Amino acid sequence: MPAADRTTPSIHSSSRPSPLRTLGLTAAVLTGAAAGAAALWTARNTFHARIARTACERAGFVDRTTMVNGHGLRFVEGPASGPPLLLIHAQSTDLWSWAPVMPALARDFHVFAIDVPGHGASDWDPELYNGPVLGELFADFIAGVIGEQTIIAGHSSGGLIAAWMAAARPDEVVAAILEDPPLFSSVPPRSEATWNHVELAQPCRDFLASDAADFTEFLLEHSRLFDLFGPAGERIRTDALRRRRAHRDRPPTLPYMPPAMNEVYRALDSYDPMFGLAFFDGAFHDLFDHADTLSAISRPTLLIHCDWQTRDGILLGAMDDADAARAEMLIPDVRAERVAAGHGFHIERPREFVQRVRAFTRDVVGEVDLLE
Repeated sequence: MPAADRTTPSIHSSSRPSPLRTLGLTAAVLTGAAAGAAALWTARNTFHARIARTACERAGFVDRTTMVNGHGLRFVEGPASGPPLLLIHAQSTDLWSWAPVMPALARDFHVFAIDVPGHGASDWDPELYNGPVLGELFADFIAGVIGEQTIIAGHSSGGLIAAWMAAARPDEVVAAILEDPPLFSSVPPRSEATWNHVELAQPCRDFLASDAADFTEFLLEHSRLFDLFGPAGERIRTDALRRRRAHRDRPPTLPYMPPAMNEVYRALDSYDPMFGLAFFDGAFHDLFDHADTLSAISRPTLLIHCDWQTRDGILLGAMDDADAARAEMLIPDVRAERVAAGHGFHIERPREFVQRVRAFTRDVVGEVDLLE
């Protein structure tokens, strides 16, 4: 047989990997892909806040401050792409909690996001830590800074403020979006059997009565959140405390936890525990009856209700189904939507949140009036 004929079979044989080699290559590819996915997941968890804030800056948001009724307020403003939309964040965070949805919303709205007093860079003043007082302040912000009737969107306690504004200051409000507000459940004495009370309001009271100096560390030490993770919970707590004590100049970020979990601790260094005390003792609800407020809302309202459950008699969530049904019955012009997400819907599922906001406002918002 010619030499060429003798070598052809060996070339042909080596070009086809054996089944074992194929399995090895496949395993290596899958392992590499898994490692890459894990690295991306870890990076997302670690840097989600920075990434989202950078996206907001690239979308044209500008950091501003103003004085309203003698009180300093920090807010960010996006490009004027449509009707004005004011975002009011939840308790214990700041305006950047809206960062996951702000760039997308900025394509359709003139977005303003504001630090609630007692949070972020707005004034800390316990005299302001009341639903109607904050509602008046933000309505005056709309009148004096935005200058047009505005769509208002509030998350959690921000939703309570937004509800009050829609009822009491309709000239400034064209529509309201209430993202999982703790209607009825946050009012004492019922509030004592809610997650916000045991996880935030009571620790705020206890911190203020102690000689502790670091509220973030105090909350990590006393948080019941880690109990929800079963046997691993104490290891997670220990790790979070280690990270905090090693770097007190930044919030503890757990790379193995999703953004919604890390968001819990991101802005605590700029949170006044006196705000939590107002929920512990009920001062936030002075002259603020939820049923009367909802009945008085004269603007179209989107009510978003997120997942909830009870554990050991504690409501894990903002509202149970009875609360949401009662609110839906009381608000005259309401679109009630149930979503399969935790309390931070716009953080966990930003695209869906934006879609629901767009669909609602497309149906109910026409021209907006300039305010004198």
